[in-house]
Amino acid sequence: MLKTRQLSLINYLGLSIVLLSACLLSIWAMKHTIALRNILLSLGCLLSIIYIYQAKKIAPFSIAWRNLTPFLFIGSLFIWVLVHYFLFSQDSVLQLKELKSIWFRSLEASLLGFVCGLVIAQKPSRINLLAYGLIAGFAVLYYQYLPKVLATHRLFHPDHFNYIFYGKINGVLIGTLLIAGVGGHLTDLLSGSLAGRLKIALNAIASALIVAIPLYAYVYIFDAKNGIGLATILAFVWICWGVYGFFKPKPQAEQRKSKLAWILIILLMLSLVALFGRLQLKQHPSWQYLIEDVRESVQIDKYPQWKSPSTLGYPVLPSGRVITPNVFERVSWATAGLTLIPKNPWGNGILQYPFERSLMRQFPNSPPNSLPGSTHSGWIELLLSFGFPALICLWGALASVAYGAMRGSAPTKGVAISVLIAIFCLYTVGELSNHHAVEILLFTIALLAALNLGQRPSSMED
Repeated sequence: MLKTRQLSLINYLGLSIVLLSACLLSIWAMKHTIALRNILLSLGCLLSIIYIYQAKKIAPFSIAWRNLTPFLFIGSLFIWVLVHYFLFSQDSVLQLKELKSIWFRSLEASLLGFVCGLVIAQKPSRINLLAYGLIAGFAVLYYQYLPKVLATHRLFHPDHFNYIFYGKINGVLIGTLLIAGVGGHLTDLLSGSLAGRLKIALNAIASALIVAIPLYAYVYIFDAKNGIGLATILAFVWICWGVYGFFKPKPQAEQRKSKLAWILIILLMLSLVALFGRLQLKQHPSWQYLIEDVRESVQIDKYPQWKSPSTLGYPVLPSGRVITPNVFERVSWATAGLTLIPKNPWGNGILQYPFERSLMRQFPNSPPNSLPGSTHSGWIELLLSFGFPALICLWGALASVAYGAMRGSAPTKGVAISVLIAIFCLYTVGELSNHHAVEILLFTIALLAALNLGQRPSSMED
């Protein structure tokens, strides 16, 4: 009787942790939510500690050392951040402030993500609750957007400052995680052998509708080309997965049904991404010049306008065409950021505008606020902040999670791999290195790593 009560308590604790994580995901990238984030993270950590304590009383954890590798990398990252403060700090006051705020919340997020992953590993269906949390964030966004459509009878209403997601990248961050999770869940369903035709059909329709939510926002609300680009990359990953599933040997009874399902769902997802990609192309015909713009933008010595496009203007190419402004900014600033890294391989220790800080040291006579503030690449920003050790820790954690997911047979394998690819691409093309972006990154890595730990012993199951 006592053991039954303890199992019931653990079950409710686990459900509470996943629900709290879903609430956190719904508001994490929204503006003006710092107080609520602090409350949810603190409460989540408290529940996580209680959960671990109660679970350990019933059945001790038995985890292979190789599955702990991601957590060793995450722990090493926090150690390096402390070491940097004591040995390499360039602004100890601001760095200490970030240690007490951003990095402390990131530590809480890592613990919460770890325990949330343990709960979902025991009951994989609970991962759907996290998707509902992400959808709730978009529900608020559409609540702000729809009155504008009704008032003007136009669909296109981009606004980078007044929606609940400040700027484009925060909405793209949440939307891409949602797309990756939903698509990965669908591949998990197709890879299994227990799903019937009706279940597959209903899940495919629901997945398509959910994926359409952020894709529509990318075109008509955020006007975010990188969002469509990231969705295209994920679609390509699912195609590769589908080709593998199509040719994977299966029992004769399942073979025809499985192959037909793969073909139909791949076509459905491709059609969806292609539709919104075409709509985005209509809004921005400059897509056709992307390769030429990138090729020219990396030549920062040839085009010094990158230092201050607002005052120096944008380059005119030999063809007579003005280079696409946002492509020039993103590519040239990322290139400039990479050239600064060897000059300060340990980083400046500050997450807030590390690129601008590095440029100010490089060009001390520049007018105030004239230099660009961000490289628009989270990985480059983190390199400028905490150098190669931080990037090794983060990429090492991602690689070890990917290795564990590919070797394992967890029912959330597709979700883990899709979200990992989404994270790597997101933090390559998005200015995601400060505040909630670091917290979400570590939460997600810890959660995915915990999914690889496998099922609990039988005594822990409900």
